[in-house]
Amino acid sequence: MNNNWKLWTPMPRGVCEARFVRYGTAILLPILCVILVYTRPVLMQSPFYIFLGGILFTATFAGVAPSFVATAVSVFLVRLLFIQPYFSLYHKGNVQDAERICWFTLIALMLGSLIAGLRKERNYLRDSEERYRILAESASDAIIVIDEQETIRFVNPVAERLFGATAEKLLGQNLADLLPDEAYQRPLADLKLHLDSRQPAIAVQLPCRHTSGRNILVEMTLGSFAKHGQNLFTAILREITHHRNGHGVHQHK
Repeated sequence: MNNNWKLWTPMPRGVCEARFVRYGTAILLPILCVILVYTRPVLMQSPFYIFLGGILFTATFAGVAPSFVATAVSVFLVRLLFIQPYFSLYHKGNVQDAERICWFTLIALMLGSLIAGLRKERNYLRDSEERYRILAESASDAIIVIDEQETIRFVNPVAERLFGATAEKLLGQNLADLLPDEAYQRPLADLKLHLDSRQPAIAVQLPCRHTSGRNILVEMTLGSFAKHGQNLFTAILREITHHRNGHGVHQHK
């Protein structure tokens, strides 16, 4: 019996609806440009700019494929309605207008691709940040993100419980305020010097300061990543106080 059907999942309804809106926009905007040009006689002399604006708007909010559709529809409407002989796809020796159509098509495709590419990159970064946030907030270990000055930029809920403080109190503090032991300073310095070497994460064990005054022992793993051209560092902390004490090792004071 073929079990490949188990791997098939139907396309979510929302995806179909979003695709309908994107391609509907690609067809509707050129039609709106026609109406705009006909209702504003001053625009009759340069309809290309109006249609180019509609194509760029489509690329910004709908993506590259709908922008290509908008370009095709725009070229068809411009040739049919605004270039003599009207209501004909043949230029009949009108080389200048044919060249204008070609340049318009080329520029529209290039700009549409560029803007759609920037849109895709922006969406990718936004989705990556959202995935990281979800993973960090659902992680079982404490996660802290610091900048090059060791200022805390992000903490997850486990980190709040580990240090006994809310995120509002932790954000903006220096990591050294929470980790009085300087054992992590040298690994962090090495990590800053070798950002491009893709070296493995560095793990250290050191005492941690809880807001209640209780001393706890943690294992901290350091890693690095870049965001918007800025180098950031991730500290993943796991409490090992009870684990170490259970093996006869005294808690650090």
